[in-house]
Amino acid sequence: MLRVGRFRHRLLEDEFLKNTSPLAHKCLQVFMRLWQSKSLSDAEIAAIYILVFSFLRRPKDFLGGPHNKPLAHLPAHSRMSCQSFYELLQKELPEDLRQAKSLLRFQRPDDLLTYFCSHSWRSIPLSVAQSLMAWESGLYPLRLLSYVPTPKEVLSMQTEGQRCVSMLQDLTEMQEFVEEGRDVLGFIVHDLIHADHFFADPAKARAQIEFSRHLLVVFGFREIQTMLQTDPVFKKEFEYLMSDMNSFPLHLLKTFKAVLLGYFKRREGLAMTAALPEASEAEFQRLFESSLKTWKLPDEAHHAALRLNTPLFQGLDDSLLLHSALLQYQ
Repeated sequence: MLRVGRFRHRLLEDEFLKNTSPLAHKCLQVFMRLWQSKSLSDAEIAAIYILVFSFLRRPKDFLGGPHNKPLAHLPAHSRMSCQSFYELLQKELPEDLRQAKSLLRFQRPDDLLTYFCSHSWRSIPLSVAQSLMAWESGLYPLRLLSYVPTPKEVLSMQTEGQRCVSMLQDLTEMQEFVEEGRDVLGFIVHDLIHADHFFADPAKARAQIEFSRHLLVVFGFREIQTMLQTDPVFKKEFEYLMSDMNSFPLHLLKTFKAVLLGYFKRREGLAMTAALPEASEAEFQRLFESSLKTWKLPDEAHHAALRLNTPLFQGLDDSLLLHSALLQYQ
C-alpha cells in the first residue's frame, strides 16, 4: 500500500516537452476520437490524458499500488476497460515501450476509470481520483475545456455552481508551459485538485458559489477595473481570489479586504505595516464598504466585517457572527 501522491507545480521537464510531447500527442489521438464520438465520457478522457502523460514521463514506475483510502465504486456503465486501453495505446507506442512491465498491468478486464482512481500515481494526489469519480458519478458539475479560460470566465462558471477542467490538445500547447510555469499535465491535475477542494464539502461549495456571485458584482466596479489595469500585483492577487482560491467565505472576505488594502499601500509607496494617509484611508474604506453592500449583511455583521484585519476585530465573537451571516446568504 502506498501513500497518496503529492502534487508538484511542474510535472514535465524541458526535455520531455521538446522530445516526448509529440509521442504523447500521437498516442492520445485514438482516444480523442472516441471521446469526440461520445464513446468516452469527459472524466474518462481526462483520466486517459493524465495516464498517457504519466506513463511516458515515468514508464518504469508511474503506477503504484492501491490507495490507502478506498474510494466509492463508480456506476456500472463504463465505456473502456483496462485491456482496451492497453491494446489501443500499445499500437501507438515505439517498440521499446510496448512491453514496459508497468504497462502490462493493464492487461485486465477491469473498468479503466475505476482502476485509475483506485491506485496511486506518481505525483498525482488522491484528490484527482476523487474529482474524476465524483465527475463520472454526476456529483461534481465540471466542464471540460480545450483552452485556458480567463479568471472572469472561471468566476462566472463558479457563480453557476461549476468548475472547469482544461485539457489542452494541440501539440504546440503540449510543448510549452501553459501558465505560471505549469505544463499541460500539471494544469489538468491542478484543475482537478481545485475541483475537489471546491466541491468535496457541500456547505463550503455553496458558500464559495455565493461569494463568487458577490465578487463578480465587485469585479464590475469602475474603481476595481482601474486598479486591475494599473497595478499588476493587485491584478494577480485579485484574479487568484476570483478563480484559484478555495476557502470558507469569512477567509475569502478577509483576503479580499487585504488585497484591496495592499493596492492602496503600494499606491502610496508604503509598507503593509504603515498607516495610510487620511484621504487614502477614507478612499479604501469607501471602496470596501461599497463592496460589502453587495452582501446586504445584517448591521452587526456589517460592522464586524469593517473590523476585519484591524486591532478592533473582536476575535471569535466577530468570526462566528460573520461566518453565520455569510452562510445564511446561500
